[in-house]
Amino acid sequence: MKELLIFDLDGLLLDTERIYQEGWLALFEKYQLPITATDIVAWRGQSWQQTVGMLAEKVGGPKRVEELRKEREGYIEEQLLNGNLQPKPFAHETLALAREKGLKTALATSTMAFRGEKLLKHFDLMNAFDFKTFGDDVPAHKPDPAPYLLTLKKAALPAETALVMEDSLPGATAATRAGIQVVLIPDQSFTHSFSAKEKADLNLYAETTSLEYVYRLLENDQLAK
Repeated sequence: MKELLIFDLDGLLLDTERIYQEGWLALFEKYQLPITATDIVAWRGQSWQQTVGMLAEKVGGPKRVEELRKEREGYIEEQLLNGNLQPKPFAHETLALAREKGLKTALATSTMAFRGEKLLKHFDLMNAFDFKTFGDDVPAHKPDPAPYLLTLKKAALPAETALVMEDSLPGATAATRAGIQVVLIPDQSFTHSFSAKEKADLNLYAETTSLEYVYRLLENDQLAK
């Protein structure tokens, strides 16, 4: 049985990946920059540090990237305030039920703390986790296992007692490399699906389309101690 449920943030608990993509595309169109939606899809699940180099090559260097990033932060804030950015279905319910069933809950995200904490506070999720690991907390980001290894260390639990919920291939790969089973829940805001080859080496518990799957497992006492 599982004792610890670990959740990604962007694209898994919150519908942020769609907003991030829309913000970038609006800027790239505004300034007529040679970056497409396909380029942005390839960044999904990666940290800002991982994508900044690729972006700098296309827009004219790190300084220009920082200018664009600040402008995009304004777009994200606007979407947050006007209600266009929302939690994923069953996000709050699944976290609450996990705690009710006696499991520990953790957040492991490549998102930096300044944004992650802002999002968690806005959606009243700051107290939904026993442990939180942000991108600032680790020397390497997904698909490196560092975020999940640190989370296991914080919880003082072995990998086999944990279960990870991830929407991205880098995230699922990171969990696998940490020795943890993964429920892969591809972000339904996009039409992209992972191929059998991409998933071949993952330590999959299941693949599904919604956190409702995890909620039902908990409801039926299939995960709790």
